[in-house]
Amino acid sequence: MTSSEPDDNAKAFLDAFDNIRRTDASVSRTNKFDSEDDYNGLSVELLVEVGSFIFVAACMLPHGRRWSRNEAILGGHVVRLYKLISALLDQICQRRREIAFIIGRLAFECIVNLRFLLKNVDDPSVFNSYVTYSLKTERRLQDKIEERIANREGQVLPVETRMLNSIARVAKASGVRIEDAPTSRPREWADKNIFEKAESVGLGQAYLGTFRGPSASIHGNWMDLLEFQLDTDHDEGTFAPSFEWRNPRPQIAQTIAHLAVEAARDYFDYLGEGPLDFIDERFDDLSSRIQQAMRAHEEFLVKSGAV
Repeated sequence: MTSSEPDDNAKAFLDAFDNIRRTDASVSRTNKFDSEDDYNGLSVELLVEVGSFIFVAACMLPHGRRWSRNEAILGGHVVRLYKLISALLDQICQRRREIAFIIGRLAFECIVNLRFLLKNVDDPSVFNSYVTYSLKTERRLQDKIEERIANREGQVLPVETRMLNSIARVAKASGVRIEDAPTSRPREWADKNIFEKAESVGLGQAYLGTFRGPSASIHGNWMDLLEFQLDTDHDEGTFAPSFEWRNPRPQIAQTIAHLAVEAARDYFDYLGEGPLDFIDERFDDLSSRIQQAMRAHEEFLVKSGAV
């Protein structure tokens, strides 16, 4: 093999991308659309393609080996994003906007966390903060078990032994002492809330529409009930149950597809494996087609007078 020929890893990498079906988002196609369902179908196709990119990213183990803990934090977010995209596609295809909203919000938070971690990849304190913050529930549980054992003058129940052993295994795999996890409610890991993390990676504006709004669906507050769970008579101020699912709109899939592409690009840049020029070309092409679909949908809404 000459030096100009790709090695086996690069060939496998190229083959993986070549097997991803390219979605047609051309104007010649969208000009034939006569309903928002057509745009939903296109958005699903694009999100499937994005999910395929995410899957390839998740399978790219550095140097062909297993992950270290900090690498696993990054790779685990990529795997989580792939699964959330799969779940989002399922709910869109089942025409359940309510649940699609919830999963879309989770996917957005995963994207923000991944990009924030990648931005701070050389700062071990950020990764340690992420892990210890995540173990706060285990720390509280261990403290409560130990308090109950002390109240029984050292008698340990079998279920407590099992739970303490489980907590110890988690702490060992995490590379921290469970005592390092906070006992009181900390502000957030890396001392930033999700909005501050989003702003730090250039997603502050996206946060308002993609995260804050769907938070109502996550927590089941009044706005969620009013929009999705109730049939409202605005004149009388009365309500009745509404069991009909709302049909998703293309914006949910379009937004997550657009944001996930950039997260995946960041992750591939971090890995530094495979033909990087080839990666950029594929991501540029995919991103361009997603934006083209978004523009076509907005133009359709204006022409049709829809909201």
